[in-house]
Amino acid sequence: MQRLFAVLALIVVTSPAAAQDSWPSKPITAIVPFAAGGNTDGLARIYSARLSARLGQQLVIENRVGAGSIIGITSLAKAAPDGYTIGVGTSAGLAINPAILKDNLGYSAEKDFAYLHLMAIQPNLLVVHPSVPARSLAEFIAWVKANPDQPYATSGNGSSQHLCGEMLMQAAGIKMTGVAYRASNQQMQDLVGGQIGIACDNFSSAWEQVQAGKIRALAVTSAKRYSFAPDIPAVAETFKGFEVQAWFGWVAPVGVPKAIIDKLTAELNAVGQEPDVRKRLDTFTVEFSGLSGQAFADFARKERETLAPLIEKANIKLN
Repeated sequence: MQRLFAVLALIVVTSPAAAQDSWPSKPITAIVPFAAGGNTDGLARIYSARLSARLGQQLVIENRVGAGSIIGITSLAKAAPDGYTIGVGTSAGLAINPAILKDNLGYSAEKDFAYLHLMAIQPNLLVVHPSVPARSLAEFIAWVKANPDQPYATSGNGSSQHLCGEMLMQAAGIKMTGVAYRASNQQMQDLVGGQIGIACDNFSSAWEQVQAGKIRALAVTSAKRYSFAPDIPAVAETFKGFEVQAWFGWVAPVGVPKAIIDKLTAELNAVGQEPDVRKRLDTFTVEFSGLSGQAFADFARKERETLAPLIEKANIKLN
């Protein structure tokens, strides 16, 4: 009888329900599909520090870099659905790349993830080195038409920077050549140094250098002027419907128990409401979103549906 009670007790302790009740009982891996020091990494670390405190377990950031975030997002999709691996999904991994590669991506943005919390959204900013003789979007287009095949910096094929450049070429009838960098901070260093003359980088990556007078801003890629820089015109003022926005949100592999998903979502939402977190997001010049669960999933799906025809028209490909 004593042996029977011991076996029954072991079954209770090791049952899935008991494991969920004790979650988290060890550190959690947080996959970031871009390099340390970049925009995505910075936002992830703001949230991870506070989420660690709220859960009582460390979140260990793993930067799994490459292929426009495909390497990191694929590893997240294939991670064990036990609540001990989550990650940051971005517009590149969950909207742009799925719209480009469709069924040949290796993961499904629709089916392979539980959408937890959308941290922030921001446009890109078309910027140039001061040596570029253009002070407006119209002057820039005229200059590139007269001097085609100008190189512009991207974070790789399928990134929002790449999409911005391709869409601008399609809209304006100009020709540029994308140059892929491993991280936004690297391309910004080269832009400031004059090694490359053009970028359409995430707003937060470029804005500090614009304010310092080291590069020149020509236009934002939001549907209307951006709250952090209302004096800068939107590309959509010249080309109606032009919009490229980068976004950053927490997702988990599909199959994580609902109780854990609910707890993660609630805690991430709580982190997003902390005044100090909101202030730190402002330093990245991103607009807080806060969409969670199904609302976040619906937002990502709509982004894919909107981008798909634009990507097809621009004939954007991944190498």
